[in-house]
Amino acid sequence: MLRPVILTAAALLAACLAPLPAAGSTSLEQVPAAGSTSLEQVPVTVDSSNQSGWWRPLDSFGGTDYFAYNAPAATAGRHEVHIAARAADGTWRDGCLPDASGACVTYVDDVGHNQPSIVLDGEGVIHAFVSMHGDGWRYYRATRPGDVTSLAEASATLPDAGLGFTYPVTARGKDGSAYVLVRAHRDAAAVRDGRLYRFDTATHTWSRVAVVASGTNYSFYPDDLQVDAAGRVHVLWEWGPWPATTHRHLGSYAVFDPADGSWHDVTGAALTVPLAPGAGNTVVYQPYEDGETITSTSRAVQTAKLAVYGDRLAGIAYRYLTARSGSTFTGFDVRYASWDGAAWQRETVLARADQAVDNSATIGVTRAGAVTRIYFVAEAGGCGGVRSQVVRAERSGAGPWAFSPLGDVRQGLQRLRAQRSVNGTDLLYVTAPFTGGLWRATVPRDGEPGAGGPFSEIADRLLASGAGGLNVALNASVTVSSVLRAGTEGGKAVDGLCSDDSRWISAEGDTAPSITVRLARAYPIGEIRVHSGYGKAPVPGTDVLRDFTVEAHTASGWQQVAAITGNTAGTVRVPASVTADEVRLSISDPSGNALDVARVYEIEVVARG
Repeated sequence: MLRPVILTAAALLAACLAPLPAAGSTSLEQVPAAGSTSLEQVPVTVDSSNQSGWWRPLDSFGGTDYFAYNAPAATAGRHEVHIAARAADGTWRDGCLPDASGACVTYVDDVGHNQPSIVLDGEGVIHAFVSMHGDGWRYYRATRPGDVTSLAEASATLPDAGLGFTYPVTARGKDGSAYVLVRAHRDAAAVRDGRLYRFDTATHTWSRVAVVASGTNYSFYPDDLQVDAAGRVHVLWEWGPWPATTHRHLGSYAVFDPADGSWHDVTGAALTVPLAPGAGNTVVYQPYEDGETITSTSRAVQTAKLAVYGDRLAGIAYRYLTARSGSTFTGFDVRYASWDGAAWQRETVLARADQAVDNSATIGVTRAGAVTRIYFVAEAGGCGGVRSQVVRAERSGAGPWAFSPLGDVRQGLQRLRAQRSVNGTDLLYVTAPFTGGLWRATVPRDGEPGAGGPFSEIADRLLASGAGGLNVALNASVTVSSVLRAGTEGGKAVDGLCSDDSRWISAEGDTAPSITVRLARAYPIGEIRVHSGYGKAPVPGTDVLRDFTVEAHTASGWQQVAAITGNTAGTVRVPASVTADEVRLSISDPSGNALDVARVYEIEVVARG
């Protein structure tokens, strides 16, 4: 995995008036051949708060790509806001949004809320909406077209001063105007409604287009704005109960025509705004299912994006929960909705219940010709922490979906934003905030439509991956000396999970427990990791394996790799340099607990090369 190029906040500020290194001077994860997918690391460091599902931190104009991001601030728990621009020749330039003194402005970290959205208008002027969670407008505008070092605070130029705003999403109109869709807080009335605003490049002024949707005791959640070839503005949102929730409902869609100021549903029929929650089947693409209500947490919408092609809607990609997951962001399916002329057709692209890995709260979708692409991030947990993989699901026409990985498996979560360029190439913003990384990905359209394979191949790779190499013990055959009870079988020690309800536990009275992992074949092994214990142990370290040997079965027979004594650590990492087809733990002291049994979360066998 590439390490991010580290620049301190001070170094970035000093560089505001100087070009950053050319892309060619930074590492490329994949050196692209003509027409191939490329992934280029942006030479900046992002803050851990640089993550969201609703945002639009990406735009392109005049051959230059613009990437907005939260950067680390000198004070913990705060971030700066920067915009990096990549010119057509591959050179990067970076600028921060300034405060009144000219230094980089900072805002409080607030994951999922205080992130940037940008848009360039038809004159090339950058507009940035940043770090708002029920706050007044936080808006910056460039004083020189395309210049990321020339942004100035301009919040007073926007209407509806005095309201609080959250979730700004942006788009450029066909006539060069700039649009922003945002949630406005009117909490005294128990209302958080959706509002659309427009910047007119002829007068250089903002005006409110409309209150798009509103309902007492409801909150509006903006998802996306897209402008079609005819200049119509496609608007996408979700509903939740007032004041706020992470589980949303009633995925909704409408179209604004700036030519005459009218609003329409997916059929072209006229609408009157503001729209109410549940405004009808031609507005609501994802209705309530199976007893779902506005407060449900067992069925819900979370994160959605539009694919607009030509002068019409192609489809909507979104995440939908079909069963209570016990977590805020996990358990969601990936779905795709399209209008067939008579009704919304909803299909499940990826069912969470059918997979061993999850997907995270981020999604993108593009359409060019007959080819639709959905981008999402697969996630796997385990003893080594969260690992993630950007995935492209692609199909031609109504054919089957094929899945391809984009970039490397990374430690920690990833978030993305995708858009289609004029030539049909997809441009992606991909960030791994916990490692400080930001990437620019381009995915052309000249390959075979629908190329890829089953998602299970990506899931298997993700589950087996980890720091240092491939875990070849995952889901291997296991033999154990004993089992405490049902649900604590040996297979739990190689299932990729590191939770208290996924452990091999030996039986009481088994004074010399053992577990043997039979690999699929002989592998060159670089490390063996043993994770043991109990997360709720009254005294930490008393439930881990105390004394044990680690052995490997080679062509010459069993060979001791290490002998561990007096252990109190939950994870033991044993370096190895053998080629083996089996690994065995022989345990002489299972724990320091009165219930003296072996408690093994996971055995990982990391292959070399």
